[in-house]
Amino acid sequence: MRSAALLVLVVGALIAANEAIPTVNSWGDFRALLKSQGRTDAEIDGQVAAMLGSLKTMDRSVGNDLIGANAPGFEFDQWLNSKPMAITDLRGKVVLLRWWTDTCPLCASTSPALRKLHEQYSSKGLTVIGVFHPKLGREKPLDVERVRQAVASRQYTFPVAIDWEWRTLKNWWLDSRPKGVRVPTSVTFILDKKGVVRYVHPGMEYHDGPASEEHAACENDMSAIRAMVDRLITE
Repeated sequence: MRSAALLVLVVGALIAANEAIPTVNSWGDFRALLKSQGRTDAEIDGQVAAMLGSLKTMDRSVGNDLIGANAPGFEFDQWLNSKPMAITDLRGKVVLLRWWTDTCPLCASTSPALRKLHEQYSSKGLTVIGVFHPKLGREKPLDVERVRQAVASRQYTFPVAIDWEWRTLKNWWLDSRPKGVRVPTSVTFILDKKGVVRYVHPGMEYHDGPASEEHAACENDMSAIRAMVDRLITE
């Protein structure tokens, strides 16, 4: 997808220059990052429009084959904001896991939704887990401080697991059937109280308003996620 390719190019330029990898907290941050690399306003507008356009065209059914399956185990490297947890520790809880990274504006735009879900539902039986997976730099040793800074910048107070080498992401998502269609990696899974997958959002961005044509799909996705959480909590 063009959005994934663009992120690779942008952050790859920083790594090549041995610059610190910044935490992108908004589309404005992402635009500023592109500007700092010499792109014109017209180029930036075109690149951002292409990424936002992907929100409408993304196939939201590509994870449907996983619904009803028992969630696999975790192979995370480390945890922040929580002691290490196994999948069996979460029995009796509704669980929402969202893979995210620090350089992605789509992940940044989803941050308020994750914080809101945690605030609204954690006392009602929902556990939100943010799973950090680096898009670039994962060939380097595990950098917990980089993740810690991103967690603080995104204001995550819920548990965050680190999937540095994508082991859990591959097992849960990328290596599962059907081959070749699971392109976005910022996937969200919602598990019921028995650890069964009940909902899959295949990636990119979701959130509440403001109402706009380019973000209508994000709002619809957020409504579906909230409805599923409400349903599973009462089961």
